[in-house]
Amino acid sequence: MRVSVIGGGVAGAASAIALRRATGAEVTVHEAYEDPAGQVGSFFSLAVNGLRGLDSLGCLAEVQAAGFPVALQRM
Repeated sequence: MRVSVIGGGVAGAASAIALRRATGAEVTVHEAYEDPAGQVGSFFSLAVNGLRGLDSLGCLAEVQAAGFPVALQRM
């Protein structure tokens, strides 16, 4: 089975990993921007449930290594 995932953000990347693991599908992620962190974005934060999701996908340590802790966030 071949699957296309549109969007290389967090949801797209997590979906691609989960689909590959659950079905063994050949997954291709399509992203509109070559460098998503360039002119179109900044950073995002993940709540505990997001971190648990990344952990279940086996990529939490890599994401944490690429990021940085935020001591305080106000919304």
